[in-house]
Amino acid sequence: MSDVPAEVQRLHRVLATWLGADCDPAVLTEFRDSHAEDFALITTEGAVLTAEELFTALAGAGNSAPGLAIEVDEIAIVAESPEFTVVRFREVHHHDGTSTTRRTTAVLRRTPDGLRWQHVHETAI
Repeated sequence: MSDVPAEVQRLHRVLATWLGADCDPAVLTEFRDSHAEDFALITTEGAVLTAEELFTALAGAGNSAPGLAIEVDEIAIVAESPEFTVVRFREVHHHDGTSTTRRTTAVLRRTPDGLRWQHVHETAI
């Protein structure tokens, strides 16, 4: 469904703003509100973070990477149903003259309030 690529782009812009700029705490609230309560993230190191663990870490990370930019491309819908969409994409994080790249697979849940991120699995390239 056409709203998924836009959501992937939007969420990464919000994350880059939170981590890369001196911004209002409402930015982190917007990021948090985009996720399901039972969200889980599998990091590039293989750790599994719950929503609470992720947002606790992010709360202290505002502007921790000044100038961070996150480029998202190669967005592909892997599977869809009325309740969920599985999407794969590539992320390139640009910061302080270096870049790191990862492939990410995410499960987005459709709710009456819009898309909510349910699960993310990142793999370093």
